[in-house]
Amino acid sequence: MKKTHWLLLALFAVASVGLRVWQDMTGFEDTGLAVRGNLPGLLLCAALVVAAVCFVLVTRGLPAQRDVAGGLADCFRFRDMTAVTCAVTGIFLVFAGAAAAALGYGKMNNVLLTVFAIGAAASMLYAVFTLYRGGEPQSVAMLVPVCCLAVYLIALYRLDAAEPVLMRTYVELLAVVGLTFSSLERAAFAYRNGAPRLYVPAAAMTVILSLTAAADRQSLVSVALFIGCALVELSFLASADFDAA
Repeated sequence: MKKTHWLLLALFAVASVGLRVWQDMTGFEDTGLAVRGNLPGLLLCAALVVAAVCFVLVTRGLPAQRDVAGGLADCFRFRDMTAVTCAVTGIFLVFAGAAAAALGYGKMNNVLLTVFAIGAAASMLYAVFTLYRGGEPQSVAMLVPVCCLAVYLIALYRLDAAEPVLMRTYVELLAVVGLTFSSLERAAFAYRNGAPRLYVPAAAMTVILSLTAAADRQSLVSVALFIGCALVELSFLASADFDAA
């Protein structure tokens, strides 16, 4: 991404996280109901919409799907150790979140979901190190996080359906939706069907939503998972090189 894109990402991320923390402090009554017309809550919704529109507009100059012939190794080049470190740190945070969930620290005490989280993190670790060594990861490895996130989204939606206050759960749900969609678009590059013009704004919004969801501090598990996933998304955005594809 260009420097202006990184600046936009940083500004919207900081603003969204700050507004979410403010909303958590002032936007809910003692009974748990949302305060009607809460300023930070309204500003957060507006900020997320504006961020999505901005990233769609500023990335219109990126190649479309029909213009990309390269595979995953052609489009994502982990030459910089900063990007590799960012990815590995994020992956091990996901591992830590999965371990904490297995110990009962999250709101979903599901062994199957813990296994899925570990599987997704392991597949991404394999993909990152393969790309760092200049190889092409197995295409199926890129689909593992997509399947795991889809299962997690279904389980999370079923759990949050019992929550009557949508303002408490919508950021978390949107973050998982963004992670699923971004992972799917990233996997498309492994099948030489990637679309940078679609992937970059999706990944950028996923970073913002994941960090905002982590700001809720619902549990140790959610903080580790969302920050870890945001770091992985950032590492792939930093390593993207669509000109060579």
